[in-house]
Amino acid sequence: MVWNDISKVYVRKYNAITEYGGWGFRGYIFKTGGKAFNVMGNKGIQIVLKNGKKMLIGTQKEVEAERILNVYKSKIIKSTA
Repeated sequence: MVWNDISKVYVRKYNAITEYGGWGFRGYIFKTGGKAFNVMGNKGIQIVLKNGKKMLIGTQKEVEAERILNVYKSKIIKSTA
């Protein structure tokens, strides 16, 4: 996976139990259509690929994750413009 494969990326609130069946590494889950890597909490970086696959990476640092994603999003937009 490279940045050009990504359709959307954002930080969101999720429910580990109802969406992924719990915490830890979760393979393809029918309900969410994606994989999850989470340890605790309810915030994660949601990645949606152009091919429709999804991946959620849990984070305890929501503000920092948003800040970093915004930096990379602006770089991608500049490089493709």
